[in-house]
Formats: sequence, C-alpha cells, structure tokens
Amino acid sequence: MARPGRVLLVDNSRTFSMVIAAALTDRLEIEVTIADSLGAAARVLDDETGCDNVVLVISGLVLPDAKESEIVAFFTGRDLPLVVLTGTFDTASRERILSHPVIDYVLKDNPSSIDYVVWLVRRIWRNRDMTALVVDHTPSDRAMLSGLLHLYGFTVLEAEDGTQGLTIAETTPRLDLVVTDYEMPGLDGIQLVRRLRIRHPRDRLAIIGLSSSTGAISAQFIKNGANDYLNKAFQPEELFCRIAQNVENIENIASLHALATTDPLTGLRNRRSFFELAQSRFRTLTQSGRPVAVAMIDVDHFKRINDGWGHDCGDRVLIELARVLAETTLDGDVVGRLGGEEFCLLAADLDETSDFFDSLRRTVAALSPRFGDETLHVTISIGVCVRAGDGRADSLRALLTAADRALYNAKRLGRNRVEYA
Repeated sequence: MARPGRVLLVDNSRTFSMVIAAALTDRLEIEVTIADSLGAAARVLDDETGCDNVVLVISGLVLPDAKESEIVAFFTGRDLPLVVLTGTFDTASRERILSHPVIDYVLKDNPSSIDYVVWLVRRIWRNRDMTALVVDHTPSDRAMLSGLLHLYGFTVLEAEDGTQGLTIAETTPRLDLVVTDYEMPGLDGIQLVRRLRIRHPRDRLAIIGLSSSTGAISAQFIKNGANDYLNKAFQPEELFCRIAQNVENIENIASLHALATTDPLTGLRNRRSFFELAQSRFRTLTQSGRPVAVAMIDVDHFKRINDGWGHDCGDRVLIELARVLAETTLDGDVVGRLGGEEFCLLAADLDETSDFFDSLRRTVAALSPRFGDETLHVTISIGVCVRAGDGRADSLRALLTAADRALYNAKRLGRNRVEYA
C-alpha cells in the first residue's frame, strides 16, 4: 500500500466487523482497529496516537450509544474521512447520508459489500500518493471541489483560472488529476486542456472538465483531450466514481507498461526496453558531444551457482547485482538485464571510467551474500567500450559489439576483471 496508517472500523455487529477487518488485512495488509460503539471509537481516537494514525473511518449508523446524526457529526467534526455502513437503502436514506461530508455509503446486506469496501479502501490509500489540481474561477466552487478531493485522500492544489492552472501544472513534479471548469477569464477550460496535453498525454494525466452550460461543451472537452466531463450539478457520489474510474484507467495503463518494460526478477529494464531507451539516450549524448561508455556485465561461473545451490540461489545473486547497479548508477544512465546473467549499462560523463567500473567490480566481490548456511563468493566480469564526446561516435550497436568482445577477453583472462575495447 501507499503509506502507513490504519482504518477505524465501528459497527455493532462483531461478526461483520471481523469479516471486514480480515478482508482488509489479508488483501491490503492494512491495520484495522475495531470499535463496537461511539464511546469505544472516541477512546481509540483519544489515545496516544490520536487521529493522526487513523486514515479512514468505516462506521455503521446503528450503535448502542449514539444516533445516526451524532455518529456522522462526531467523525466529520474531527475531519476524518468517513465511509458509512447501512443496512437499509432508499432515496430518503441516501439523500440524508450524502448531505453530510462522507465519502460513500455501503449496503451491509449486499453480498458484494465486502469486495466494495476493499476496493474503496484501496482507492483511498492510493489517492494519498496522488496530487490533484482544481481550476475554477468561482471561489465557492473551487473550495467545494478541493474539499471533496481532500476527503478522497488527494493532495490538492488550487488555481483560480486557466493561466494560473497551467503554471502550476508545469511546475509540479508529479500531477495525477486535473479538474477544471470551462467558464474562466483568459484561458478557458478547453484551452487549458489543449495546452496541458502538449506535455501530459491521456495515459499519464487524468483531466475532468466541468461546466454549468449545456450543449456541445462536453464533446469539446473530450475532443480536446479531457478524459471525462461532468455537469456542475453533479452529485459528490458521481464525482468520486468518475475520478476513481479515470485514475484507475491510468494506473492500469502504467501497470501494463511496467509489465512490458521491466524485468520481473530484478526490477531493471528488460532487453527490449533497455535498447529502446539506450538508443534514444545514446543519440542525445552524441549529438551534444558528451562522452559515452557502454558496459557489458556478466556474473562469473553463474551456471556453477545454479547447479550447486539451485536456481533460487541464482535468482538471489541476480537480484543483489541489480540492486548494486541501481544504487551506483545515476538518473541519466540506462541499465538493464539482457537475459540470463548478462546486464548492460550505458553511462555518460564518467570522469574516471576505469575507477567507476573497477569500483563496481569490487563492490560485487565484497557482497558475500548468504544462502541458507552457505556464504557465496560472487564476482563479475565487465567489458567496456568508451567513446569520447567528439560527435563522431560509432553507432550504439558498434559500441555494444566492442564491449561484448571486451567482456569475452575479461572471461578469457581469468574473470573478476574489467577489460576495455
């Protein structure tokens, strides 16, 4: 999950509480504290940790020591995000519940209620690592939207018009969601969306357009790059569902991208992803006249490790090597696992190339990872090809071929060494 914290679960049914708590603990690994009355919940919130450690409250509306209105007022008065559990549902009940600043309500007698609670809590937890931007010229509407997004767990930024919104978006390191009105002076909502999409594609940033107007505004928002649209007369319940749907679509795309580009064992880039990024990085470096180093890295006697200690041990060695590579390389470097025990690194601006790679070799040799009762002695061989930043570097393929020949020489000359092309 995103960050530490716990759920406070308050209900008069011990059995139902235990089922919900078990589902949250087993599926999400979230700490759950159970209380069977409002008084018990108050004692939990007033202990040493207080409200700070409680991220979300899930509470029934039938408790032995409080009425429905008292229950809702108690938790919302402490600015605690609240999900309501109810055994009955009708239009009057729904309107009464949603008239309060609650996230959502869950029907206890619905067989799928457990799954929905788990999904809801997971969504709130993930939102805590996300930043949303509200762009609206009307202060009351902007405050209302910001309050709802804060209730849903987002870190919320605000802008009073499209120009300010664009500035905030371009200076915020990570932005996950934009909710923007249409009617604004200067840069309107549709123009803002169009400008945002220049640098923030649909699969990286969710944008929801809003307007109190009728007509073709919704289509114009979508055509110009918004992921979704809502009329300003929306219900908070609908806003939450639309936000969750759009944010999860982006998360799903990111997950698929990670599966396609990441080596599942080591977490480094896989072969295809490495070559795609390395080619782009190589082109940028050579065009700017910066020196480039390409290194082929191979675990010595890896087959002997697999045969002698098993593939689990071999996997452990690869994971440790990947960790060292990730920790010793810089953000602009490209590192990946090409397959088996072979890794590749493209680096730039190495002041002392020989010192860097020999230091890497010595770091791996000093690891001595333990596997069961055994201590392993792991070494690597490295072949390096360096080209000066004179703008006349060979192709990346030529550098890789030369580095591979240097790696072969390192193996031939006894392993646990660095050789240069």
